[in-house]
Amino acid sequence: MLTKSDYTHRYLECPMHLWVWKHKQEEMHHHSQNPSLLWRFEEGNMVDVIARELFPDGVMIHGHGADVQKQTQDQIKAGATTIFQAAAVADRIMAIADVIRFNPETKKWDIFEVKSSTEEKKEHIYDVCFQRIAFRKAGFDIGRVHLICVNGDYLRAGAIDPQTFLITKDITEDVDEVEDIVEADITKALVIIDNATPKAGEIACTCVPKECMCIAHCYPGLPDHSIFELMRISGPKAQKLYASGVRLILDLPEDYKLTTAQTCQVQVARSGTPIIEKEKIAEALSKLEYPLSFLDYETFACAVPMFDGLRPHQAMPFQYSLHVLPSPGAELEHHEFLAKNLGNTIPEIAASLQANLPAKGTVIVWYKPFETTRNKEMGAFLPAFTSFFESLNERTYDLMDIFSDQHYVHPDFCGSCSIKKVLPVLIPALSHKNLTIHEGMAASLSWYRMFGPEKSVKEREETWGNLIEYCELDTFAMVEIFRYLMNLSKA
Repeated sequence: MLTKSDYTHRYLECPMHLWVWKHKQEEMHHHSQNPSLLWRFEEGNMVDVIARELFPDGVMIHGHGADVQKQTQDQIKAGATTIFQAAAVADRIMAIADVIRFNPETKKWDIFEVKSSTEEKKEHIYDVCFQRIAFRKAGFDIGRVHLICVNGDYLRAGAIDPQTFLITKDITEDVDEVEDIVEADITKALVIIDNATPKAGEIACTCVPKECMCIAHCYPGLPDHSIFELMRISGPKAQKLYASGVRLILDLPEDYKLTTAQTCQVQVARSGTPIIEKEKIAEALSKLEYPLSFLDYETFACAVPMFDGLRPHQAMPFQYSLHVLPSPGAELEHHEFLAKNLGNTIPEIAASLQANLPAKGTVIVWYKPFETTRNKEMGAFLPAFTSFFESLNERTYDLMDIFSDQHYVHPDFCGSCSIKKVLPVLIPALSHKNLTIHEGMAASLSWYRMFGPEKSVKEREETWGNLIEYCELDTFAMVEIFRYLMNLSKA
């Protein structure tokens, strides 16, 4: 059986993923191990619930497997004209539609697919096309097909209004254009499912290691410093090089065209010696003014804005860590804020930050666009703080620039300027890997879920401590990297 999820989440991602899922599922990373993917499913369910309000006469199908097909037919026989989670099974394929509605004028069933994104994507068209094929094979006379997406300009003010929160678009013609492709894909996918013992290279691998859910099958024996770690290389280019035998960055032909950043990365990979431009590092750091404030936010975002004044997917800061170095050699100060309630955190976090952040001096962050955008949003949300956040942004410096500008390039950065790659190389004693929470999405979801009614006091206290520890390390890491660079520039 080929389900819609098999097709969209496995075959289209990588045919090998489909084979592993069907034949060696225990060797595949489950979505529960991926916080981002898990949250995407959860958001999708939230949007589904709101979308159903557009169809007040809809009836819900519950359950899994063959029973849902029978339930669907039973509801149709009972006179239902709008069905949520209707199922179609035929010719070894199965699809469940978010909404099907009978059009009394055309005497056909229309399909409505609900997505939590704010725009139409190519994969949405293939998704809906698969559904239409499955329902037609199952005997449904399908008319128009529609995509329901979130309105990115929606600003919450009171209860969510489905009519303005969601946008419905007829995508029938778009689906028509890809139907032959999807039909051919279905045939190929079923062949893969039936192939219990494929020969080497018989099933295509179209993913990249970073996104692979079964790397032992797609990239067995993938070495460190592989071609996929070349800075900003596209997936198709890396795959083409890998297939041609270029497995390592070191294997790149001398005449292969590279960007400046890629050239630096290849140079240090071949020499084993970092690029360190001390004069340029010293020049950049000389422009910083004391007191130095090292700032980092943790944020929470949801497709369904949970509080008034927020837009879909808008990142709302719920935590900050602030280390302040008043002057060279002075004792380091630390301030922090973590929202104690699940609510609109912006007023509290703005007031706390204004009270603790020095009124002058450079504010140091890692990846400036993220923090400055949050500051602009908070200033827009709270007019009384607009000038505060404008001033903050005017004196913000991005410490990552030292690395993205190629003033310091190390082979063990693996082509990345992420603080999680830079920190363990420059300051081996510090690492996010030793923490319970060690990446931003996990922090965001930990905060959100900390307020669930099923959480005990002890569990909330543990999560609180883990969040404090994680965010504090981010700013302390910037302090230590800054100190390292200062000492280096003077050596």
